[in-house]
Amino acid sequence: MKYSDNDLEKIRKVITSEQNVSVALHMMRAYIHIHNLTYLESQLDKIEDDYKRMKDFMKRSLKDPQLGEVYNGLLRSLYRLNSNIQLSQMIKLNSSYKNAYSIAKRFHVDFEEINQELESFVQEQTLLSITPEHLRDSRKKVLYETHQLYLETLFNGILVSRQWNESLADFAEHTLLSPTIDSMDAQMLINAICLSTIELFDLQRFLTLVHIYNKSTDQHLRQRALVGIVLSIPYEEGFIFTEIGQSLKSMTDDEEIANELLELQMQFFYCSNADADNDKIQKDIIPGLMKGNNLTISRTGIFDKDEDRIQDILNPEAAEQAMEALEENFQKMLNMQKAGSDIYFGGFSQMKRFGFFMTLSNWFIPFYPEHPELESVNAKLGDTKFMQLLADNGPFCDSDKYSFALAMSSILAQMPAEMREMLNHGEAIGPMIPTEEKEKPAYIRRMLLQDLYRFYRLYTNKQDFHNPFDLPKDANSVFFFMDLVLRGTALKNQIINLGHFLYKHRFDQQLRMLLEAYPLWDDPDYCKLFAKVLYRLKDYSEADRVYDRLLAIAPNDRQAIQGKANCSFHLEEYEKAVMYYQRALESEVSNEQIQLNLAVSQINGVDIEEGMAKLFRLNYEHPENLMVQRSLAWGYLRQGKPENAETIYARLLNNQKKIPEDSLNAGYCKWFLMKIPEAVELFQNFKLTRSSQKQNDQDHQSLFDIFVMDSKLLRQYHIQTVEVYLMMDLVNED
Repeated sequence: MKYSDNDLEKIRKVITSEQNVSVALHMMRAYIHIHNLTYLESQLDKIEDDYKRMKDFMKRSLKDPQLGEVYNGLLRSLYRLNSNIQLSQMIKLNSSYKNAYSIAKRFHVDFEEINQELESFVQEQTLLSITPEHLRDSRKKVLYETHQLYLETLFNGILVSRQWNESLADFAEHTLLSPTIDSMDAQMLINAICLSTIELFDLQRFLTLVHIYNKSTDQHLRQRALVGIVLSIPYEEGFIFTEIGQSLKSMTDDEEIANELLELQMQFFYCSNADADNDKIQKDIIPGLMKGNNLTISRTGIFDKDEDRIQDILNPEAAEQAMEALEENFQKMLNMQKAGSDIYFGGFSQMKRFGFFMTLSNWFIPFYPEHPELESVNAKLGDTKFMQLLADNGPFCDSDKYSFALAMSSILAQMPAEMREMLNHGEAIGPMIPTEEKEKPAYIRRMLLQDLYRFYRLYTNKQDFHNPFDLPKDANSVFFFMDLVLRGTALKNQIINLGHFLYKHRFDQQLRMLLEAYPLWDDPDYCKLFAKVLYRLKDYSEADRVYDRLLAIAPNDRQAIQGKANCSFHLEEYEKAVMYYQRALESEVSNEQIQLNLAVSQINGVDIEEGMAKLFRLNYEHPENLMVQRSLAWGYLRQGKPENAETIYARLLNNQKKIPEDSLNAGYCKWFLMKIPEAVELFQNFKLTRSSQKQNDQDHQSLFDIFVMDSKLLRQYHIQTVEVYLMMDLVNED
């Protein structure tokens, strides 16, 4: 939730965080006066009169046992008034809300009439099957056009409706749970409730979603309600609306629901990573698919093009290899999709410019072939089964199904007959999704999240809405585990599982936030995970402190000892690093990497000769290990033997597995040996190769920064500051 009016936001904070009725009344009165909202004065007067009665009661030295409850009731009344004013401001200034209000004005809120309209639609659908064939199409067209117009009006009416009372919430719950209305209608209306309360919190809407999730047997309704619940959890409103915390605690105490929330949180992160997934597909997978462009795909299989038969003669294994490569790249995409990635976002993001998507409610309606705006598509497709196949088994979210259908309409005329024939078969729309898979909660949520992600990213007036996929946020974010009201619930038992997921998928900053929000210092797994992510974030000081806490509860933990050694090395506390590497070797005597780390710590500290002896032995035992050779060359530099190091670096630079740092350290050798032109060239190569490899974690370091980091080595060879400046100028010359 993001208030568009700063003054109203300040008032909201006084109500929810400070919980000061007196100050809130004063600020609200001033706001109403400044904005000439005289029609609201009577509502504010009533709240103020109740507050005065409370003060008068106290003035008479009387103790009211219901004082806290009554006072909280005043805060809640002020909150609802504040929210209704904010809604009015949004209708005035927000183009989407303004348009929604203009549509909703033709809507008359009558509970009985709404029920009758929704139920009669189901009845009319049934009657279509017995309608004479020559009348059926025209009646069907009128039925769906009329009903879609009604749904659009109702959707917008919900979006711009003022704060709900209990009777309206009860009616909404009863209607949406009714078996006599169409499930797709209910899904769209739940989406409207979700969108409205994500934008502007409403307790009764929130509780309606909770009740639908708890009571419905329709997973499509339940999962929509669940997503709406977690995205509409407010940041501070829980202080005055205790029902929020109570309902969430009740949900999370159920282990099955807690597991579902964990899955949902992971799915949110997969969805938020759509851009990175699209980059991976474009860079790693699509090029591989393009290599197979001598193959043609039909509904019956993959075949070589006839014109490429000559290749069979010249290279008889080429076709088989090409097909294997094509199938391998397809499988990569399928594996990404199976894991939860949104593999279709990149392609379909370019297909949201149809007029269909200018209508707000169309982003939130489940796909159905009878949608009035698909009429021309259906007419062009004729008797093909394409639309029904797309609806029943298409691997896309609803938004992308509409995009696919609308795009198909524009290319049908150019399609050859054999391609049109393919439209009767599922292969035309990609991998078929079995019915049992489509009805699983995880699949339903994935499709819903993809619909939401596309709306918040691609809707023409997306700036009119708070985007919960923008990470991180204090509230109304897809990172809902961070919400204050959830931190005291049983979700804390899911923290380690979620943490491992975030670490695996490199959401490092989010993982750090999560672990800071849920301190579990007595849990060794928590400490290990926290230290690992701090280390990866290069916060070695904090990681070092966390390893200390881990060692306090698990003194002989191998990961803690190794981690403590690594942190000490990066903090240039080499004597401490030596001590912990030696401890690590006690349990892993033959571990080559630990031996190498110990030797490097010694040559960087005061035990250069001992470290070099270890490196000579390692180099003898593992002559192919380039890291040993690099460490040995660095040791020669520390010993004051740059000519020995120069020889090793020359070999490393001729190796295919060379790294940018080889050029850097070879440059030091040349510098110390006063071979300045060669040093300049090597430093230039270092800058160039490091930049081309896009080592993002070092992008902030200039070559000068690295010289500063290695100042101890430069001082050893009597390199003065002025020489560093001169070298930098030489390196930067064209």
